Amino acid sequence: MLNRGDIELMHEWQDEYYTLRCRPITLFYVDKEYDPISGIEIGEKEYDLPAEAVVTELSIRTGEGARHMEDGIEYEEGDIKIDVKLDYLTGNERKIIRANFDGRDYEILGGDLKGIGTRNRIEYLGREIS
Repeated sequence: MLNRGDIELMHEWQDEYYTLRCRPITLFYVDKEYDPISGIEIGEKEYDLPAEAVVTELSIRTGEGARHMEDGIEYEEGDIKIDVKLDYLTGNERKIIRANFDGRDYEILGGDLKGIGTRNRIEYLGREIS
């Protein structure tokens, strides 16, 4: 059974896991803009978030990065996994729509919160935009 001390120790180990594995990445999100006087929505604005993340390129040969069709629905598995600490995202983790890594743009297909005991990171799946 996990106790509070175990969870804190795993949180400390996470920093070691990230050391020397992180790469610079830029994440993008869209947020609604409102008129400061009336409060009426006037549009959307795109923001960028520079971050450090563990990025894993998925191999199509193993099926991780493939697309497949099932019952007439095309499923996209993704080209990269982006594992980023929530500290970088300042509460915008569910708004991320795109990423730029190593000179390539990726559309974000989805993200799952991760962490044992406390959610402290999110893993996104990205598909390269051609």
